Amino acid sequence: MDLILTFFLGFIRISCIIYFLPLFGSYNVPWQVKMGLSFFITLIVFPFIQHQRITGNIWILALNICHELIIGLTMAFIVHFVFDGIRLAGQFVGYQMGFAIVNVIDPYSSNQISITSQFKQLLALLVFLGIGAHHFLITAIVKSFEQISLGNAVFTGRLMENLIHISGAMFSVALKIAAPILVTLIFTNVALSIIARTMPQINVFIVGFPLEIGIGLLIFAVSIPFFVFCLKQSFHQMAYDLFSSLRLLGGH
Repeated sequence: MDLILTFFLGFIRISCIIYFLPLFGSYNVPWQVKMGLSFFITLIVFPFIQHQRITGNIWILALNICHELIIGLTMAFIVHFVFDGIRLAGQFVGYQMGFAIVNVIDPYSSNQISITSQFKQLLALLVFLGIGAHHFLITAIVKSFEQISLGNAVFTGRLMENLIHISGAMFSVALKIAAPILVTLIFTNVALSIIARTMPQINVFIVGFPLEIGIGLLIFAVSIPFFVFCLKQSFHQMAYDLFSSLRLLGGH
């Protein structure tokens, strides 16, 4: 009975992580695939789970399930903060380029987002898989069972401070990624303003709109190596944040 409850609680933690990950959390991915993958990973990770006696009391079991859900959500949201920063960077760039009204449906959240956000997000997922960042997640799942025994998560003020700091870093990630295009388009707007003052006969609105789109796309293409470099840094920082949060959840 203890082994069954141990497997069940481990499955709860892992399925919560898988269900809210950016790659598998999309509504386009069937829930059967998510549950099957969670079950498969739980089978692999099960030997690393600290087997312990788990009471059959329904209230204690419900409390343990809540603990596992919070641990899974915490880990998934730390990963989400990086991708939310990328999505925010795309919104900044799209608004500045004049793509604010060119929205598409995000398959993950089913909300309308800028087309530049969607493109940056897809590119970020390719980089995420290309550098093997998903291995960090698998390692973090295994480490979570080493650091935090089932139903024994510790929620402290230090953990909350750490999560607030991580969520605040989302905005710095967004500005860092969007900086090349934003700075270039600001100077473009300044140049157009000077032209409008010196040569009033030129219709700046007609000239400026396609000009900003063209320059924005050009700078975006040129700055892709910088974009990938920022993503690699962000994903490595994400791994560090994951492990530091696990230590705090484990009371260390």
